[in-house]
Amino acid sequence: MTSLRVARRDEAMALATLLARAFADDIVLDWFLRPWSRESAAELFFAQMLADALPHGKVRVDDSFCACAVWLPPDAQHPSGGMWAGLANAIWKLRVASPFRLTRLNAVIQTSVEIHPPEPCYYLSFIASLPEARGRGLASALIDETLAVADADGIPAFLETADAAKVGFYQRFGFKLTGQAQLPFGGPALNLLWRAPRRG
Repeated sequence: MTSLRVARRDEAMALATLLARAFADDIVLDWFLRPWSRESAAELFFAQMLADALPHGKVRVDDSFCACAVWLPPDAQHPSGGMWAGLANAIWKLRVASPFRLTRLNAVIQTSVEIHPPEPCYYLSFIASLPEARGRGLASALIDETLAVADADGIPAFLETADAAKVGFYQRFGFKLTGQAQLPFGGPALNLLWRAPRRG
């Protein structure tokens, strides 16, 4: 097991590449990213996510750069100062989604804002490991370490996933499925998972 650490701001582009590779088959990204040059569009998307998340100091990576977790702490404002802070840029949106899928990207942003709990929580925005590193427990370790902090602080955690097959994985950490949010225009459904802090 490699050690885990805080990701640095100067590692944003390397992290964006890692995330783009790890989410190469993600159904939500496939739905709104521009259909040509998908990989570069994904890197642009994740670069903005990271630009908004890294200043909060909760993006974690393993020292072999095979896995990372993008967390937002409970004091991060959402959406105005959090994960979606820079996403109003029209040029950026067109580069990520193209004019043909712009409404889909806007729908993802709006839905993310609407489903985010009003209660302060640790928000697991993305968790990823490269295909060649899967099965080594890196994702589990990245989740466990921040949940330990959440428990010590007495603060819940939240995430959403469109991959129904992963719901059981998150339930192993104490997350409970609380509902679904349906993206419009025939988009995927998002499974909403909430975890109350564990005491003692």
